[in-house]
Amino acid sequence: MRAYMPRRIKRQRKIITQLIIGLVMACVIFLIIIFRYPHIIPGATDFLDQMKIRWDLATLPLAVKINVKSAEFWNPDLLIVDVDIENNSRFVILCKDLRLVDRQGHIFLPSSTSVYYVTRDQSLWMREINPGQKIKGKYAFTVTDSAFGLMFAVDTEMRLIRLQSIKEISRLY
Repeated sequence: MRAYMPRRIKRQRKIITQLIIGLVMACVIFLIIIFRYPHIIPGATDFLDQMKIRWDLATLPLAVKINVKSAEFWNPDLLIVDVDIENNSRFVILCKDLRLVDRQGHIFLPSSTSVYYVTRDQSLWMREINPGQKIKGKYAFTVTDSAFGLMFAVDTEMRLIRLQSIKEISRLY
């Protein structure tokens, strides 16, 4: 048996439900108009462009694939990494923007001396990876020997986006 509810409360609930549904429908229609015709509202196109860029940056770890073939310390502060990089994002990735980050948050920069340790054809120094492009090569980083839990990251103007961790590092010295 159902509990008794006065007609006035039933009517109030019905009105509130209709108002909520009407408000949601108005918002959906408004958003459809904004996405379809963004030029009718001042600043909407800029806002949508910013949101697209933020979405692309948020999904960058899924769009950029880094396969580390080997990572070797050649001396106590020089790490040579042999990688395959596949860029499926909308952005051009400059290899000079690649960083290594350890678990404590220390950021290690690429070494400009990589051309001395790696042949010019293999070096990724000053190369760019266009959307849809795959690239193979070696890259040198200035990393302290005590670094732990290294992972690749891309330095954007907004923030550092972590991409792929390095599973195994060997030492040649």
